[in-house]
Amino acid sequence: MAVVSFSADPGDMTVPFLAGWELVAVSLVLVVVLVAAVSVISAARAGRSGRAEWQAWLDGRSVRADDPSPEPGDRSAEPAH
Repeated sequence: MAVVSFSADPGDMTVPFLAGWELVAVSLVLVVVLVAAVSVISAARAGRSGRAEWQAWLDGRSVRADDPSPEPGDRSAEPAH
């Protein structure tokens, strides 16, 4: 029996494009999706909880001209003991 030689045409793919790399590609895609989801969830949680603290800090720093309360370092308005 004669041996049949197989000759591929140039550019003919005899091996699938992702041969052996399917698991790696799928794993990388899943990791990227997971990281994106965790980032979005953590950003949403940080934005919700930090706003009240940030607003309180800003209110504490604000000084209005019509505000009768003294400055924190000003002791002239304190009653004498």
